[in-house]
Amino acid sequence: MSIVKMKRLRLFGMRSDREELLKLLQHMGCVEIDEPVDKLSDPDWEGLARPDGLALAAAREAQTSVQSALSVLRKYAPAKSGLLSPRPEIPEGRLFDNAAYAAALETAAHLNEVEKRINTLYAEQSKLRGQKLSLAPWLGLDIPLEAESTREVTLAFGTISAKIPFEEVEGELSAATDLAQLTRAGSDGDLQYLFFACHKSAEEAATEVLKARGFSKANLRGFTGTAADNNRRLEGELERTSAEIEAAKAEVVSYAGERAALLICADRADQEIAREEAKSRLLDTQAAFFLEGWVPAPDEERLLKKLSEFTCCWETEDPAEEDYPQVPIKLKSNMLTEPLTTITEMYSLPAYNGVDPNGLMMPFYVFFFGFMFADLGYGLILAAVCAVIQIKTKPKGGFGQLIRLMLMCGISAAVIGFFTGGFFSDAIVQFTGMLGLPQPVIPFLSVPEGAAGVPGPLLSVMTDPMTVLIFSLAVGFVQILVGMVVQFWLLCRDGKIMDAIWDVGTWWVIFAGIALFALNMTGISNAGSAGGIPVVLIIGVVMLLAQGRSAKGFGRVTAVISAIYNGVTGYFGDILSYSRLMVMMLASSVIGQVFNILGAMPGDGMPKPVAVVIFFVIFLVGHAFNIGLNVIGTYVHTSRLQYLEFFKQFYREGGRPFKPLNIQTKFVDVKEEQ
Repeated sequence: MSIVKMKRLRLFGMRSDREELLKLLQHMGCVEIDEPVDKLSDPDWEGLARPDGLALAAAREAQTSVQSALSVLRKYAPAKSGLLSPRPEIPEGRLFDNAAYAAALETAAHLNEVEKRINTLYAEQSKLRGQKLSLAPWLGLDIPLEAESTREVTLAFGTISAKIPFEEVEGELSAATDLAQLTRAGSDGDLQYLFFACHKSAEEAATEVLKARGFSKANLRGFTGTAADNNRRLEGELERTSAEIEAAKAEVVSYAGERAALLICADRADQEIAREEAKSRLLDTQAAFFLEGWVPAPDEERLLKKLSEFTCCWETEDPAEEDYPQVPIKLKSNMLTEPLTTITEMYSLPAYNGVDPNGLMMPFYVFFFGFMFADLGYGLILAAVCAVIQIKTKPKGGFGQLIRLMLMCGISAAVIGFFTGGFFSDAIVQFTGMLGLPQPVIPFLSVPEGAAGVPGPLLSVMTDPMTVLIFSLAVGFVQILVGMVVQFWLLCRDGKIMDAIWDVGTWWVIFAGIALFALNMTGISNAGSAGGIPVVLIIGVVMLLAQGRSAKGFGRVTAVISAIYNGVTGYFGDILSYSRLMVMMLASSVIGQVFNILGAMPGDGMPKPVAVVIFFVIFLVGHAFNIGLNVIGTYVHTSRLQYLEFFKQFYREGGRPFKPLNIQTKFVDVKEEQ
């Protein structure tokens, strides 16, 4: 598959049409609006300015408001939805219904106000509880807390350490003066709470005694009446705040039916932000505006037809070669190759003058994953799980691509597992053996010895790992050759025919020479040799001398040596890396077999029903672990083969994704409208 060709779009329009034109572009979703950086520094464009950002600020404020309102609903009225519930689908007109949008924003504002009221009540409640807690030690004191000293009598509320015996302090005070009294109101683990009263004439002597014992005055301002009176008042206020909080929560719950409208409102706010951010990249005059961006060539005619309905002028042109690093990349994918986009984007999008790897990679990726994961049972489970997720939720973006990719890989694993004899490893053999039953005759999967006319596994990693290894290396060599073919084509397309011949074609000759030499040594064929001399191989080696064609002097020698060393070790290492196909296939089978053996072990000394139950418990736990472990490992190793062994042959990276102004939603799906 190829990279979609892009056209540079430049447009001047009337400022009065700006909002409607941006809405059209968002509806069509085929124009990426660029930053006109070069124009801002150009004196010829100094009369144009950026649009104001008031609408963008308002859109972001609306988004914050509705997101906060949804958080309030999730907190007090959580939604009940299934694990695989699909997103609701609405027409585009409903998403952009201005009346519904304004009403939802009003609802969001009201919910946020209720949340503020709840928070205020919680703060008040916390304050009341703190006051109530501070009064607890004074409840035994039947004296108004606002009592103050008079001209003749000094009064004070205070504390001393709980470690000091109250009787000692009281005795010391009595010894110092008969005109003072100390009353103990209560205590806690740290302090004793005291009320002190004395005549003014004895204040100095009494104060010295209390000061020596660490007496500290307590702050009871704001209270009127006794501690018990204030405690009853606080309890009443706490009951009032609790009732108001519950009423406010109930009010929030009553808005649960507005959740769908708020979700649509949140998505609408996102569209407003996207459009306003795009508008901020325009340049304005009092009467007109300027837009610069990119449009895919297949969408050009459709776009220009719509633009003709506005009072505007435009031009489109192919990007120059020096503009390639700035050209956004859109991959031309179909149902089979589109899921591979998530793999490509994890590495890097191709450069504009490169090639879309998805179509080239798809058959290899799906086959390699299926070959490493090869098991009929595992593959069916993986495919079924991914199919249910796809049908139920219709996931979008990278996650949706991954689900669809794993669906194809699961089918591949099931098919390859069937022909390689894997069904939960050797579960059939172990289970029937545990029960003392004859092994069933199932083509490819379970073929007892002596079962005439029944085809056995085409490849069995458990009984013939060497054949599987050779097959793995051969398949890997085919993928490397495909990558070399693509590189040869790219060089020829760019007019570098000699580079294609000497840098790529040379190794084809060498590979062919090695193959013919091997056939000659085994006596199968004497093609490619004369008198026992490997002519084709020698020609390929001689062609390697051209590797130093761009160097001068002694540099040619070092260039040739370096090319030979890097080529031989590089291709040998790349091909050898594909041995992981056999290794992962073997690991999956062995781990599964181990769990089957463990499950079958109780069958010798236990009643059959008990042994069957134990077998299936170990079977379920063990194979669930094996599936999870190998899905991750196989995914990683399959991707690695593409990135390090396949892409290095031809891939030109560095592209940036095409990000048009379009409708992107999080909570609802929008039906496409023409």
